[in-house]
Amino acid sequence: MPDVGLLSFTEPLPKDARVIIKYSVEVNGLPVYQESYDVKKIEAELKKDEPAVVANWIRRIKCAICCRKKHGFSACLTRCLADGQCCVKGHEDCQKA
Repeated sequence: MPDVGLLSFTEPLPKDARVIIKYSVEVNGLPVYQESYDVKKIEAELKKDEPAVVANWIRRIKCAICCRKKHGFSACLTRCLADGQCCVKGHEDCQKA
């Protein structure tokens, strides 16, 4: 937490504080895929369509798990995050993640 005091570190964040969630997939320490999400935008999306937000988040976990077992991991992951299809080299022998 930036610029907090020893008595104020548990106080709510200021309204203008930008809070970001980072999603990163690495292979042996090498970043393969990265996204960042603005919490304010996600909050609005949750109010609009919570089931879709939850499905898209769990997809990020399922895709990493499924693509780990496929040839062309990076291509597989990129495709899978977009449409939920876990495919060898991003386009062959597809299955739902």
